[in-house]
Amino acid sequence: MGTVRRLTEARLRTILSRQDPPAFGRDYAPSIRAVREEAPDKSRFAMVWSALVEREISTLSRPEKWVLYIVLYCPWLFDIQEQRMLPYLQAPHPLTGHPLAVGMKLPSFRGTLAIAEELGALELHPVLRIASTTDPTVMAAVPFPWIGDFLLFLLDDLGPYCINLTIKATDAEFDVPTVGIRPNTDMKRAVRHAEVRHRAEQILYEDVDIPTIRVAADKVNTTVLANLEHIYGWQRRVHPFDEAQRLEIVDALRAGVLAGVSALEVIHNLMAEFSHALYDLKIVMYQAIWKREIRIDLYQYFFIERPLIAEHRDVLDEFSHWFKRS
Repeated sequence: MGTVRRLTEARLRTILSRQDPPAFGRDYAPSIRAVREEAPDKSRFAMVWSALVEREISTLSRPEKWVLYIVLYCPWLFDIQEQRMLPYLQAPHPLTGHPLAVGMKLPSFRGTLAIAEELGALELHPVLRIASTTDPTVMAAVPFPWIGDFLLFLLDDLGPYCINLTIKATDAEFDVPTVGIRPNTDMKRAVRHAEVRHRAEQILYEDVDIPTIRVAADKVNTTVLANLEHIYGWQRRVHPFDEAQRLEIVDALRAGVLAGVSALEVIHNLMAEFSHALYDLKIVMYQAIWKREIRIDLYQYFFIERPLIAEHRDVLDEFSHWFKRS
């Protein structure tokens, strides 16, 4: 990212209006949107459309965007809340109010203020000083929330559950901060602040049985990322086929994987036999790969004119710890 934006009363009001409480799915609004007016200065922010939640997902750095492609590839993900406010006061569990969680007994957050006090670091919790409503000459200290990265909502045979992902470019950035650092920054205090902030987030979620997973983006295979990003780019496109025709195309491409021929050869055969358009067939292919209906090796660069290589390693096996219930 870049320089963190200054804490202001307007920012606090915006965050609370969006996140107190957070909505689900298409109605969710992140604390910070990936737009120039809100994202940190010089950050590589981006919006990524998701059909799953029917909205644009805000990412504030390249590592967040890269990690998002793997997250969205997980078939048991049913919702995601990015740039989620970490409640500083007591608050309901993230699943509270969701239709899938009806009847579940869910613990509540204690809030980061109580946790920072427990850690003996209350002075490091963000606060905003604003003029008193009764006396403008008196400045009152108001808590300001920390903001998380991705909160995942997943579903297995036991029901819904959540995973909190905190994301940096490298492991080192979890210990030595780089965002907002200037030549005159007190690095000892900055390191202590980062330590308290990450520990408070972990405890906040542990209290409600949600594990926090640290993700260093430089550990993720770049070939996998390139393939997923390219394949994902086809997900919003529309083809003209009905379901029976689509499945026939998918079956032909699956046979191509078994035969070790190129996707282009399969597509050319389908074009000759049924007069299908190349573009429409490519849409079906890329969407079927994303849906895991066609299993190719994502650890090797995928080129349409090269032989299709069957999956040897499942991406979701490598990153299973990102999605594992506590």
